[in-house]
Amino acid sequence: MARRGIFNSNRSILVLVACICFAIAVLAGAGIVDTGRISWTDLGLFFGFLSFIF
Repeated sequence: MARRGIFNSNRSILVLVACICFAIAVLAGAGIVDTGRISWTDLGLFFGFLSFIF
């Protein structure tokens, strides 16, 4: 049986996007990155929630 890559399912992609959003939120909270009006923590929670639905 052939091995499937980690990016073949929607769930793994959504988890990856959620982790990236949380990483940006941490950098914005530390003052390293200025992102303007985007709430990266809320966006990360949204994608994390979607990954459990799918």
